Amino acid sequence: MTANDRPPLVSVVVPTYKRTAMLREALGSVLGQTLRDLEVIVCDNADDPETREVVASFDDDRITYVGRPENIGMMANAIDGFRRATGELVIKLDDDDAFEPDALETLAAPFADRPELTASFCDLQLVDVAGHELAEATTTLQHDTHRESLAEGLHAPSSAIAAQGAVSLSGALLRRAAIDWFAVPEQAGTSYDLYLTVAAAQDGAAAWYTRRPLVRYRIHGANDSVKNVIPSLEASQFILREALESGRHGDPAPFQERMAQGDARLAREYLLCGDRGRALQRALRSLRVHPTRAAVAAIALSLLPRGLGTAVSRRRRAAYLGTAERRAATRPPTAIDN
Repeated sequence: MTANDRPPLVSVVVPTYKRTAMLREALGSVLGQTLRDLEVIVCDNADDPETREVVASFDDDRITYVGRPENIGMMANAIDGFRRATGELVIKLDDDDAFEPDALETLAAPFADRPELTASFCDLQLVDVAGHELAEATTTLQHDTHRESLAEGLHAPSSAIAAQGAVSLSGALLRRAAIDWFAVPEQAGTSYDLYLTVAAAQDGAAAWYTRRPLVRYRIHGANDSVKNVIPSLEASQFILREALESGRHGDPAPFQERMAQGDARLAREYLLCGDRGRALQRALRSLRVHPTRAAVAAIALSLLPRGLGTAVSRRRRAAYLGTAERRAATRPPTAIDN
């Protein structure tokens, strides 16, 4: 509760696990917001003494620390934080990310006098471990999430942009009452962020887009999306399929197209780990719904002699990663570098 004993406007849920230096930066960015009417719920999946010390060092009664005696998993840790929230609006900030100073004020403003609005979202600025801006990766993200061509302002209904991935939970303020926090399925797994943004869009709900990066999103080897590609993609397919079958999202086309893209990516990932059967199954499913060069390539590689398709896929992946590393190595210094 805030000082006048009423619920805050915004609840910020901060899941964390033994990253005290980054957590300090994240919490500093929350407590330094121009919007002061907030609470912060730090959900520590390690019940770590050093983490408790970092939280206590801020000496701010707007922070609630929740220590887990046992690691309950990424999704359960975050969802429990949302269930504890009391604010009208909620947002997640991972312990390795940070808000721009006016992020919450900017994201909260569109909710005034718009009861149909359930989400307010923005762009993300990708940064590396040291905090250097990753311009090329940020541009790619804008393209992949369809935000590069998205008009700023109100989008109603918002199911299509949620299905496409435009509404990223890392940069989205959600109306807490729009989501049943006790109905989040375990199958959502590490893609629970997609579940929440899609759930917020059901029944014709609207969303507001701010064309400005208000969150600094850190990319590094520990990102879950890097470590667990196949489980994350499978979870996303489950979420999209359930949403499509619910009948609460109007036009099915955006969901079908996103699922076809997911099947094409899964085909590639299954090829990389040598599972030709699953790779072919996913590629054919993708091709039937939304023909792409990626799906055709996956089918061709799946039909090569055993081991050859996997070897070709791995060489292509290695070449891609090598090009990315060379680009990073030659990145010119920015103001942040200095």
